[in-house]
Amino acid sequence: MKASHRHELKDNELGHVLADAQSSFAQHKGLILGILALLVIGGGGFGGYRAWQSNLENKAGALLAAGVVIEESRIQAPEPPAGTTLDANSPGGQVPGTYPTLKAKLEAQLPRFMEAADSYPSTVAGQSARLHAADTLAQLGRTDEAVKQFDLLAASKNTLMVNAARLGKASAQLRAGQYDAAIAVLKAESELATSTLPAEAMLFELARAYTLAGKTEDARKTLQQIVDKHGTTPFGAEAKTELAKLAS
Repeated sequence: MKASHRHELKDNELGHVLADAQSSFAQHKGLILGILALLVIGGGGFGGYRAWQSNLENKAGALLAAGVVIEESRIQAPEPPAGTTLDANSPGGQVPGTYPTLKAKLEAQLPRFMEAADSYPSTVAGQSARLHAADTLAQLGRTDEAVKQFDLLAASKNTLMVNAARLGKASAQLRAGQYDAAIAVLKAESELATSTLPAEAMLFELARAYTLAGKTEDARKTLQQIVDKHGTTPFGAEAKTELAKLAS
């Protein structure tokens, strides 16, 4: 999504979630953090149960945070060996808190997220960690494993979490070139009356999937649907732009 869309939706957390998701799957940490901002961590009861639930959330949150710290770390090549540069204070080697490649960073954060997800699957932090883990797997090219993690969130009682997982699953499939599978997910989500995601946003993602799959006529029809029903929204303006591109 273009920067102008992000500006339009900056005061809308859900819109921000979709903006990040539409730019690239690699930016799904924005989606996950946006979802976290929307979720309310509740005890669901009183007294001992609330304290117990809070304790679980705290433990899951600590594990999730450990993974996020790695996820936010910089990628930086190792320094030359000590004594080989003009900087006498340089210890050489990998700077602490950095990783030599994206792959190395992804492989380091994955077990942290999976530990939180598998140890505390019913907590908000644990489920958010599963979204992070699925994102990480997708970036590593392990699409089938990523899809399994997204599917595990289908049983979540939080509708936002379920919708985020569906969007993440479709994005992972698009990234892997599994266009028909992604289209099926996005089409179902766009037709779901109870979805918490804006209909025009899901339709735009569906049109993008059709375009990537080479189904130009389906993409055109979907974009026209956005213009006809949601023409005054940012997605309506973007749909008009995309329709012009298809017509050229």
